Amino acid sequence: MAILGKIRERSIFLIFIIGMALMAFVFTGVFDGNSTPTQDPILVVDGEEVGIEAFSRQVDYAERNYRMSTLQAVNFAFEQSTNAKVFEQTFENLGLEVGKNHIQEFLKNDPNFSSDPQFVDENGVFDPQRFTDFILDLRQNNPQGFEQWKAQEASIANNIQVQHYQDMVNAGLNVTDFEAQQEYALQNNLVDLEFVRIPVTYVADSLVSVTDTDVKKYIKENSDAYQQEASRSVRYVQFDVTPTPEDKLLIENELRILLTDRKVFNEVSKQEETLLSFANTSEEALASFVNEYSEIPYNDTYVTESELSGNYANTLFNLSKGEVFGPYEDNGYSKLSKMVAKVKRGKAKARHILVAFKGASRAQESITLSKSQARKEAYSILRKVRRGGDFAVLARENSDGPSGPRGGELPEFIRDEMVAPFSDFVFKSRNGATGVVETEFGYHVIEVLDKKDVVKLATISKKLLPSDATANRIYTAASQFEFDLQNNDFIALANQRNLSVREVNDLKILDESFPGLGAQRQIVRWAFEEDRIALDVKRFSYNTDGFLVVQVSDVKNEGLVAAADVSATVLPLVLNEKKKAYITDQIKSYTSLEEIADQFGQSVSSANAVNRKTAMLAGAAQETKVVGAAFGLATGTLSAPIVGNSGVYVVKPIAQTTAEVLPSYAGFKASLSNSSKQNIQLTVVNALKADFSIEDNRHLYY
Repeated sequence: MAILGKIRERSIFLIFIIGMALMAFVFTGVFDGNSTPTQDPILVVDGEEVGIEAFSRQVDYAERNYRMSTLQAVNFAFEQSTNAKVFEQTFENLGLEVGKNHIQEFLKNDPNFSSDPQFVDENGVFDPQRFTDFILDLRQNNPQGFEQWKAQEASIANNIQVQHYQDMVNAGLNVTDFEAQQEYALQNNLVDLEFVRIPVTYVADSLVSVTDTDVKKYIKENSDAYQQEASRSVRYVQFDVTPTPEDKLLIENELRILLTDRKVFNEVSKQEETLLSFANTSEEALASFVNEYSEIPYNDTYVTESELSGNYANTLFNLSKGEVFGPYEDNGYSKLSKMVAKVKRGKAKARHILVAFKGASRAQESITLSKSQARKEAYSILRKVRRGGDFAVLARENSDGPSGPRGGELPEFIRDEMVAPFSDFVFKSRNGATGVVETEFGYHVIEVLDKKDVVKLATISKKLLPSDATANRIYTAASQFEFDLQNNDFIALANQRNLSVREVNDLKILDESFPGLGAQRQIVRWAFEEDRIALDVKRFSYNTDGFLVVQVSDVKNEGLVAAADVSATVLPLVLNEKKKAYITDQIKSYTSLEEIADQFGQSVSSANAVNRKTAMLAGAAQETKVVGAAFGLATGTLSAPIVGNSGVYVVKPIAQTTAEVLPSYAGFKASLSNSSKQNIQLTVVNALKADFSIEDNRHLYY
């Protein structure tokens, strides 16, 4: 931001930016806000609108600064804007304001301000007047900067209000002695019990039946768990505009022209001239030749065989000097390549330990060794290396170069990329050689790791593009498919024309991506248009050189799910409920657990020291209702049948242990209090939002 640069020019530390803004709020009294909603709101919170213009600025900011996709930025800005409006109206209703005293207290207790010499008096105490003088000077001499401060004031004040509001909420969270005692009892009152469990698996599926009515009834009774967002499912076929073999041949023929010398008539000189072929072009003129005919500029670098891509890497690497290969296809291009130069062992891999001396090029100020001391130190390290010392460890401990933390390893390099003494040693030595050389940077302890042969190639590349005829043919095919869908089934027609059908299910209104295709926001917006119905079809451009023909295959509106959509998951739940009811009906009168066990071929189980907090029964997992019932029975009393999570139970408590009364329940109070305050920020925001009417129009704009 420009304001930061202005402040730096005035020698004000960046660390005080927030404080300056806060103080500007205190002493200028400017808190007017700059957001004026447009007449086309993207968000409405209880009648308070957020216009698309202001919202778009937030989206742009999030895209630039947080590297978000457009829709990610939209969702981020929406969340921020909604929270801001909700808090703004809440604060207004409460009369919650931030005053001078709040901010002065903040500044007084923040060491970034209270201890800075520019803003403290002769006694070392923060002086508001000194800060005020700076703000006044800013207003006088830097109007643009002062406007930026004003724009920040609203945000800063809002943050303080939010913190104060949350502090008040926290202060209102209270745990009573009774609640602490209850928590203690839930954890420490124990019961020993015996039980018989008749599992739902006891009942064969054939003994109960589940109808569509049963499924619908279950969904209605548990409607909170079966609410759905509006969604759309689509199917599509893809028409890619790709070059045909004939198109590729045309491009290859353009390159073949460059393989022979050509005579052309020069309209300027009125004479016939000879244009040299790629092979006959001199090395000095090669870069110009390539740049004239190639869509990828000339690359004057040496590469190893492993750095060459494609199926022809080995062939290219083994060309003779001056030899031309091609045309060949590589990575979407048709290419001609010419061998310019070959260098045996021309690229090296090495690592080094730099021992710098005072006065050496780029030496840090902390370097104190003299040149003779550095030389002595370098040879000492070399001896350690040759005696089997770990080079990487020695580099990390001793190197003054930037590669030290990496164990001294350098990227692969050619001779000209290093200073001469360093390169001379590496390229004249065998792999594994070690030694010391002096350069302008200091003394280098070097180990040669590897050397590879390299080549320099000149390559002319032409992008393989479809011809106009091919593009027109694909466009016609996509348009005809779209038209024919008026009277044909989508899948049947696609199969008839050997087109692959892909489906994307349960798209939400703000989704943007299709698997394998990336962002397809335009299709999602179309699918959610108000008048959209199942089987609607439309053709869309795809990646500028292709088409998608899309059909809406399913439309789901917001609300209770349709039974057919969730029957696969609901049916087993209903089946288990019916089995539990069946078991309960089958239980005969009984006077002991053994009678129940005999009737259903089960055994009597026991569980000791069970509490109500975890409600865990050995072999039966968590059964809150069952354990709760056991605590409510007198010792030795048989329960009525209890429908649990995994079956039907009959229990008999054997013994109950009531926990000893504690002199203090402070620990349990603290635990409950901490638990209630966890994630309070999100909890408060969601609770506040529930009391506001929020209109979301994101899908109309993005």
